[in-house]
Amino acid sequence: MNKTKIHKIVLLIVALMGSTLPFSITSYCIAKPTLKDFKAELKSLTPKEEAKIAKTIVVQQDGIKMRGTFIPKTGSADLKILTVRLTVYWARGGGTDSDSRRLRSSTGYTLKQGESIAVDPRIIPYEKEVIIPNVGLVKAVDTGSAVKARTASSGKLPVVDVFFVNKKDAENFANNNPKIVKIAVLN
Repeated sequence: MNKTKIHKIVLLIVALMGSTLPFSITSYCIAKPTLKDFKAELKSLTPKEEAKIAKTIVVQQDGIKMRGTFIPKTGSADLKILTVRLTVYWARGGGTDSDSRRLRSSTGYTLKQGESIAVDPRIIPYEKEVIIPNVGLVKAVDTGSAVKARTASSGKLPVVDVFFVNKKDAENFANNNPKIVKIAVLN
């Protein structure tokens, strides 16, 4: 039997089934993942699982890729892609400030490793969720004078400061990850 005949028979069977059974062609389509799905998946993970998945995240100018799945940046402004200079700060260990030692952010949130970042709120508003490669899904809850002044990038790029509890972990991250990255700010 040729392909045209098979195609016609399949269409006839579908038409007959449609007259006796509820049937929808769309029920057989695989939905493409959305940014909302991507975010929900990251939020459902344990910190250890998220750290593993975060290594697969690639933020590009046209969208986000995670474990081979691409979420395109749409015209609806659901995410903003920025190139930033990543820096780190910490609570325990020398060279920190009194607020960080107390896990207190400038917005009143309790700082948490794997969840908190410091930003310039003129560029990334407070409480925005941000996807950072090798970090995961975090929230903009803090700021600092060096972040606002873009000190780490000599004034050229916005600075995002990733919070860690221990100085050793912060230094390990800083020494083993790119300093200039693309991030996705979610709306």
